[in-house]
Amino acid sequence: MELVKKIIRWLLGTVLLVIGLMGTFDHLSNGYDPESVGILLYGDIFRNLHNSIMLSYMGIVIRVLHIVIGVLLFTKKYWFVGLLIHLPIAFNIFCIHVFHDLPFAHAFFFSMGMFVSLTTFFLVFLEKDRLKPLLILN
Repeated sequence: MELVKKIIRWLLGTVLLVIGLMGTFDHLSNGYDPESVGILLYGDIFRNLHNSIMLSYMGIVIRVLHIVIGVLLFTKKYWFVGLLIHLPIAFNIFCIHVFHDLPFAHAFFFSMGMFVSLTTFFLVFLEKDRLKPLLILN
């Protein structure tokens, strides 16, 4: 099971690192275009949610956090810290896609959101024994 966790952790780290690097580079070089062709495929609620996040300071913070979390997931010592940092972001991604992106307009965007969030949830589930001491309900 340790090998499975390591493979999933590396896949998630790679995806987050690539998404973070590409998004940060694109944002710094071109800025964010709320009228891009990709985002216009979605409904008004999803488009407004996405644009409000990406046009605020949170857009660049989330992109940089994806880079940091991706790097942490590759480390042997601090990967669980990166996973805990990513947990609220993954929950947000999951909720936005499930409640505001159905039926999904862009299959790749939906599948990447589900991959990132569900693999994070799965890794947290596999590490639930390490999570118990952090909970108040202990």
